[in-house]
Amino acid sequence: MAISDLSGFFRKSVVTVESIENPFDDYYIVRLRPAPGVTWIPGEHGIFRLPLRDVKAWNWRPFSVASIPEEGVILIGTRTGPKMSPFKRLLLHLEKGSPVKLNGPFGWFKVKDATSPIVLFASGVGITPIRAILMSLRQDTSRDIEIVYASGGRYLFGEEIEEIVRENPRMILYKTTDPESTRAQLSALTEKHGNLAFYFISAAPGVIGSVRRHIKSNGIRGNRIVDDTFWGYRSGRA
Repeated sequence: MAISDLSGFFRKSVVTVESIENPFDDYYIVRLRPAPGVTWIPGEHGIFRLPLRDVKAWNWRPFSVASIPEEGVILIGTRTGPKMSPFKRLLLHLEKGSPVKLNGPFGWFKVKDATSPIVLFASGVGITPIRAILMSLRQDTSRDIEIVYASGGRYLFGEEIEEIVRENPRMILYKTTDPESTRAQLSALTEKHGNLAFYFISAAPGVIGSVRRHIKSNGIRGNRIVDDTFWGYRSGRA
């Protein structure tokens, strides 16, 4: 990770709530209006701070940005789990126009060059930074871009991603629902692309560790693997 990947942490601004949506189950999508001049590279994340008032909890959380600057909003996706944290309870009940402090965006989960094939793996809500990357690459037909999206049956941003893939003949989407099919698909892609590709992994910490070990066991070097850990989420399927 380069120092430049973290430099954006020191950029501070205020974003405002535009809308909050609950598409299904405990998944939520929050749309925030950035301040003028705030921009980011697809795949980056920010530190979001709330006025927690009398709630005894951390007043900040990291969230990956699921949108690209051209969309005009900072889009974040999250899950609450069976017991909603005080932070998310406050976040998801903010009214339109409410301010939220932002450090960043910044990070290292970004496209590395303009030529290498790309394999993108997401588990559950880990799809958020990958949505941004796919939005930025939707017109890129110069290389293979293959997505493995593992979930128990609910796919956040699923219809949007399917539309992006339909428009680009070099993109392929594989939806998996169990560990065996996920590992088999990843093995097929590592055999196909080897160390010519970059492999992006976005998931809970336990899933990232499992997928990273599986990919490396198939001969992929560590410097071809980029991960974006979703701290705070329990391990899901991989």
